[in-house]
Amino acid sequence: MNPKRVLVFGTFDGLHTGHHFVLRQAKIRGTELVVAIARDKHVQELKHKIPQHRERVRLEAVKQLPFVDEARLSDEVLGTFYIIDEVHPDLIVLGHDQSALEESLREWMQEHHRYVPIQRMKKIEKK
Repeated sequence: MNPKRVLVFGTFDGLHTGHHFVLRQAKIRGTELVVAIARDKHVQELKHKIPQHRERVRLEAVKQLPFVDEARLSDEVLGTFYIIDEVHPDLIVLGHDQSALEESLREWMQEHHRYVPIQRMKKIEKK
């Protein structure tokens, strides 16, 4: 089997079962899982709130997950995705609620002549 690197973006502020589910689902779509952690200033700008945990704490928490191969902080500048050039993913997996991020990623990739397939997770309804 050829190696396949999967990239996931997220805030991961207080890891919960939903985060674990998305990350595990992303991992089974490849052989290596890389997670990009949102910067504190981006969370404040996009979600209009201060994260409960600072970016370095969130980064370290995600690094400790056994199914995560690598975790790193996202780009410094909001709306740039040079992390794609650094990581060279074969697939980007996004959560069901990341439509704005998907749109930004697609625009950035088009402007920079990059293409990485994007797969969004479906929302799982609790029964």
